[in-house]
Amino acid sequence: MDYLDYCYDLESYPNCFLCCIADLTNRKMKVFEISDRKDQREQMFEYLRNVVRNKGRLIGFNNCGYDYPVLHQLLKNKTMTPKQIFEYGDKVIKSGYTDNKWQYIIRDKDVMIPQVDLFKINHFDNKAKATSLKMLEFNGRSDNIQELPYPVGSYLKSHEIDTLVKYVIHDVKETIKFYEACKPQVAFREKLSKDYGFNAINWNDTKIGAEYFVMELEKAGVKCYDKGGKPRQTKREYIDLVDCILPYIEYERPEFNAIVNWLKQQRITETKGVFSDIMEHELGDVAKYATMKTKREKLKAKPSESDIQGFKKDKPLCWVEEVELKAKVPKKDGGGFKKSHYLCWNVCESLNVTIDGLQYVYGTGGLHAAIENRVVESCDKRVIRSYDVSSFYPNLSIKNRFYPEHLAEKFCDIYEYIYNLRKTYDKKSAENAMLKLALNGTYGKSNDQYSPFFDPKFTMQITLNGQLLLSKAVEMVLSVPTVEILMCNTDGFEFIVDREYEHLTAQKCKEWEEMTKLTLEDVTYSKMVVRDVNNYISVIDKGDLKMKGAYEWKDLPAHKNQSALVIKMAAEKYLVDGVDPEEFIRNHKDKFDFQLRTKVPRSSKLVEVDSDGVDNQVQNICRYYVSEKGKELVKVMPPLTPTKTEQVWVNDSLMDEVVISSKGDIAKYEKKGYRFARSIETICPERRLAIEAGWKCKVTNDMSEFDWDIDYRYYIERTWKLVNFADDQDSDTEDGVVEVTE
Repeated sequence: MDYLDYCYDLESYPNCFLCCIADLTNRKMKVFEISDRKDQREQMFEYLRNVVRNKGRLIGFNNCGYDYPVLHQLLKNKTMTPKQIFEYGDKVIKSGYTDNKWQYIIRDKDVMIPQVDLFKINHFDNKAKATSLKMLEFNGRSDNIQELPYPVGSYLKSHEIDTLVKYVIHDVKETIKFYEACKPQVAFREKLSKDYGFNAINWNDTKIGAEYFVMELEKAGVKCYDKGGKPRQTKREYIDLVDCILPYIEYERPEFNAIVNWLKQQRITETKGVFSDIMEHELGDVAKYATMKTKREKLKAKPSESDIQGFKKDKPLCWVEEVELKAKVPKKDGGGFKKSHYLCWNVCESLNVTIDGLQYVYGTGGLHAAIENRVVESCDKRVIRSYDVSSFYPNLSIKNRFYPEHLAEKFCDIYEYIYNLRKTYDKKSAENAMLKLALNGTYGKSNDQYSPFFDPKFTMQITLNGQLLLSKAVEMVLSVPTVEILMCNTDGFEFIVDREYEHLTAQKCKEWEEMTKLTLEDVTYSKMVVRDVNNYISVIDKGDLKMKGAYEWKDLPAHKNQSALVIKMAAEKYLVDGVDPEEFIRNHKDKFDFQLRTKVPRSSKLVEVDSDGVDNQVQNICRYYVSEKGKELVKVMPPLTPTKTEQVWVNDSLMDEVVISSKGDIAKYEKKGYRFARSIETICPERRLAIEAGWKCKVTNDMSEFDWDIDYRYYIERTWKLVNFADDQDSDTEDGVVEVTE
C-alpha cells in the first residue's frame, strides 16, 4: 500500500498536552493543544480521521514506545484531561525500565493509524546503540539543538506553553530531517512487506534477517515456534567444548596446540566471559605462552607458613611479597623499617598466547591480534597482504553442518539456500540486502534467549572453530620465510612478506581453503598505520582507505559520537598523505567539524563558569567548541551522600574551635592541645567535574553563537596524540617497516 506521510510528536505536562503533526505531502504543520486555555481535541480527532481516510501513516521517533500508546489511549478515552494523559504517559515511560516493558505497546492488529518508528528501524532500542533525537540533531548538524524547556511534571504558565509549542514544532522538524535520511531504509522495509507478506516496517536489520530465515525454515517444514507462539529452543545445563571443536584441527606450533588442548578440557555453563580471568594454575600449557597479570592483596600481617598453605588451597601458585616501607620501627621494637606483605597470584585476563612477539587473544567475540604503534608499508622488496574469509560464520555452519539442535540439519540446507540465493540478486537490490541480513544475523541470534535460533552449543561451535581455523591459517602462512603477521581480527588477517615469497603464502592459503572448504578473499595494502587492534588505517593498493576506531570519520552510523571530526580528518591526512596537522586544521573551513558534544543526566547540571566564578546553567545536552574567548564548562553532580559526620575540636586556652573530618587531622590537633567537643552533620558540597579541563569552551546549541575564535591548539594537540607514534623521521624503512620505540 502507498501511504501518505505525516510526521508527529507529542508533549505532555500535567496541565498541557500538545500534538504536532506535519503533512509531508502538502508541507503543512498543525499543533493541537489540550490545556486550561484551549481544548482542540475535536479538531485533532477530525484531523486524524482525515489521516486515516487519506491512507496516511504517522512517522515518529520512539512513537511505538511512547507517542502512539498515549495517543491510542486518548483515542479510546476521548475525554481524558491533560493530567490523566500525563499520568498515563508517565506509566508508559516507567514501564520501559521494568521487566514488563511491553505492557503498553500496542499490537499491530490493534493499531488504529499505521506507525513508522525511526527509533526502532535504526535499532536505537538496543542499549549499545541507544540514541536520542538530540544526539541526532548534533550528528545531523542542526542549526539548533533544543532540550525540553521545562522539567517533566511541571505545571506550565501560559507563556511557557507558548515556548513548549515552539519546542514541539522544532522536534517535528528534526524528525522530518531524520526521516529524509532514513527513506531508503523505510523503502526497503516497504518492499519486503509487500513481497513477503509480513509487516517489517518497524523491524531493525537483525530482526529482518532472522524473520526471513524463520519464514524459509517454516516453509521447509521446520517448526520454529510452538502452538502458543513460544520460540522453540535448545537450552543446555553445560557444554563440553571438546564436542564443539572440529576433529581435524591440529597444529605444529606448541602455542596453538596449548590453546586447542586447553579448550577441549573445558566444560562451560554459560557463553559470556568464559575465557577471562583465568587463574594461572588452571591454564595448563597455555601458561608457558600467555601474558598474565599479577594481582595483589594486602595482608594485615606477615603470614605464617600455615597461612600460606591456606592461601594455596584456592590459589595453588600464589606467593607472598614483602615490601619495605619508609616508616621506621621504634628501636624498642627492634628497629629497622616497617614492612608490608602482599598475597600475589597470576591471572590471565583473557585467554591468549604470544607467538613471535605478537599476542593472540581468544574470546567469544573472535580471535584478535595486532602490532601496536607501528606504520608498515609495502615497498619494492616487501608487500602487505590481507585475507578475509568470505561469509565466515554462515559458511562455517553450512560446510560443517553446524545447527541449533531443535532446528535439525535442515537448518544448514536453508542456510545454504539463502547464501546461494543472495548471489542471484544485484548487490544494490533490497533482496540482496535482506538475504545478507539473514546470513549474518543468525549467529548472534543463536545466543539470544528470546530467539528461535537459541542454542549456545551452536554459538560455541561457530566462534571456537572460527578462531581455531583462523589460527591454522596464520600458522600455515607463518611457515613461509620472511612472513610477519600484522593483524588478526575475527574473520581475516594481514601480514607482510618479501615479494619473492608471496606466491608461497598464496599457496598456503589455497591449501587452507581446500582443508576447510571455505573461501578466502585477498587484497594488497600499500600501507598500514596501526595503533592497536581496534584503531588503525589501511591503505588499499588502489587508493581506497579502511579506517577503524579513533581514525574513522566517514559515513559514521547515526548513533556514533561525531565530535571534533576535524581531529580524525587531520590524523588521516597526516598518516596517509603527510599533510601537517596544524596546516590542515587552521585551513579547515567547516565549522561543524570543530563542534563537540556532552550530555549529563537529569540528576546533574551543566554550567558555564565566567571569569568571576559565577555559574550560568546551560542545557544538559550541549554542543560546544574550544574557544580562545570561551568559558570553563563544568558538570555539577549531587554529592554521593547528602550529609557527612564531622567532629568539632576546641582549644580552650586559644579560645578556638575547628571542624575535623579526617583521622590524620585529629592526631595533628591533639598534639596542639585541642580536645573533642561534639559531632555535627554537615551538608556535602556538590561534585564538580570540568569538561575539557584546562580549556575554555563556547556553547553553540544555537550555531549563530559560533565565531571563528577557535583555540586551534586544542585540536592540534589532540591530533598529535593520535599520530605521534608514527612520527619517527629517522626510522629505517628499507624493509617496508617503520617501528617506533616509545
